[in-house]
Amino acid sequence: MMDVLPTEILIDILSRLSVNSVCCIRCVSKYLFKTVDDLSFATLHLRRLPDLHQVPRLIRLVETTFDVHKMYPLKYDGINLTKSKHAIVSEFVSSLRWYKPSFVFYNLFGFTGLHTKKGRSCLLVNPFKGEVLMLPTTSDLQVPINSLCNGDTYGMGFDNMTNTYKIVRVSCHEKDIKTQMAAEVFILGTSSWRKLPSVPPCHLTQKSACAHGDMHWLVRGDDHDSSSIRILSFDFKKEEFYWTPHPATSQKMQDMFDFVNLLNFRGSLTLVDASSSEDMKIWELKNYDNKEWVLNYKIDMQQHPSLRYLKGTLVMCRTLFSICGEWEHGIFFNQDNFVLFLDVTRVIVSSVRLKGSAVHSCTDSMISLKKYGNLVEAEQDIESPISEESYENLTKTAEASGRDVVYLRTQMETACIS
Repeated sequence: MMDVLPTEILIDILSRLSVNSVCCIRCVSKYLFKTVDDLSFATLHLRRLPDLHQVPRLIRLVETTFDVHKMYPLKYDGINLTKSKHAIVSEFVSSLRWYKPSFVFYNLFGFTGLHTKKGRSCLLVNPFKGEVLMLPTTSDLQVPINSLCNGDTYGMGFDNMTNTYKIVRVSCHEKDIKTQMAAEVFILGTSSWRKLPSVPPCHLTQKSACAHGDMHWLVRGDDHDSSSIRILSFDFKKEEFYWTPHPATSQKMQDMFDFVNLLNFRGSLTLVDASSSEDMKIWELKNYDNKEWVLNYKIDMQQHPSLRYLKGTLVMCRTLFSICGEWEHGIFFNQDNFVLFLDVTRVIVSSVRLKGSAVHSCTDSMISLKKYGNLVEAEQDIESPISEESYENLTKTAEASGRDVVYLRTQMETACIS
């Protein structure tokens, strides 16, 4: 009888429910399905997601031969990592052999790449629905293809003034023997990238997080000072770069950048600082408007043997902080062939062997890529993993058609991760 409620009241009620609850409700009737599937509802629901405190999902990303990317959700019970029950496995491959994961925005994963003839490209992937959207390559900024050796840096956010999703791209390229930096923005659903009048004041890094609707990057101090860090942010409403102050108590030390990272933790921008030999500090940007940081956790390294192991691993493997994220009870860190899980409440560190892949975290949302363009159609007649012959055929098709061809496959699997 929910369909007898006034539409505005019904939408207000549904927008306060978790994604799982909304997905169940949309199956009750055609009226509820139409209501939930509307683009305006997805936008309203996204605005309220930070207050719903949803448990993030763990996603395993496996890059096999011939540029095959396989993605599926995981469940960690404190001992084992397993595929979620009836897990949807999304797999895609393209003629671009160098696609790489670049950013995560709620349930969307951005993959970016370069091509010697076609230049830059970007894919958005929704692994839960098996959706792949190729973004336009048209841009106001004309950058010579052979000057893209430095690559691009991407970030995605939400403009709550215009209710649009935006992607920012920062490029470094050579011109007249000088390195030049340029910035562009793309509004999801439009046909081209637009050049921005301003550029970031420094080079960006892969240590980044989307929080409070904006994009944030951890960068080194002035003149590549290895003993300090800074946080550079991008406001998607104003389309401007700005500095975000970091916790004043963060000390200076040699190679400090290697021991600090940013992430979206429980809806807030969070800084994890493991630069001290005595403790690990986890800071939260509690008041975003006034830029007030709060020390949520200060974990004594000396009292917890498992944390000493984590600290030792940090010293030996600086790449540990290159990819970290949120899980149900805390923060995880990717290490070569291992994932380390830190339970911030019980102060326990456990490790799981995970060879040849990385773990990412994301938060469910009602965003669907089918609202923003023609999706890559799934192919069912190509074997998986894809053979070299099939891959060559895809490449030839791409060259003949003058565009990138992306093959997509989704299937249901349930199995234990070894």
